[in-house]
Amino acid sequence: MVKKEKKYKIIKTQKTSEAINVSGDSLWNIIRQFDDVATWSAAIDKITLHGEPEFHGATCNSRICENAKGYGTVHEKMILFSDELRELAYESTEGGPGFLLYGKNHWTIIQLGPNQSALKMDIEMHLKGFAGFSLKGIIKRSINKGMPQFFNDLKCFAETGEVSDAKKQRKKKLEIRKKKKEKIKETKN
Repeated sequence: MVKKEKKYKIIKTQKTSEAINVSGDSLWNIIRQFDDVATWSAAIDKITLHGEPEFHGATCNSRICENAKGYGTVHEKMILFSDELRELAYESTEGGPGFLLYGKNHWTIIQLGPNQSALKMDIEMHLKGFAGFSLKGIIKRSINKGMPQFFNDLKCFAETGEVSDAKKQRKKKLEIRKKKKEKIKETKN
């Protein structure tokens, strides 16, 4: 019996931030910290690192991103890391929406001038089933809508050392949620 090959839809997109007014090395020092994205990005609430690094200079082998905006909890494995080239790549290994067969993101720091740089992201997703086929446009629009905020969060953190207003608001929302849960727990006891 011939095994039927599964069909899937591929989304490939490339996004580059506007100029960030720090050197490429300074920007790389932020990006290379695989767990620090949750520190400055409003899209991710918490990251937990796992495993011994497979690449020289890396801080881990994989990570779990909790409450990754729009995707829930996602497990990601590092597949490329280079301090010399100032780039890293990772792929999804578990979690996210059920129609996501494969996800990969490749980050590269681009030096624009002595104190100007940018982050380039090459994103690839393989979507399966009817949902994957029918949601391709929505997912592309979601990426296009979310990336400016992500890049703004990075720019704000890189240039000022402070988190963006969006990240501050997200932290407040999470703190309110936490207090409500504690209050409910106290009421039950």
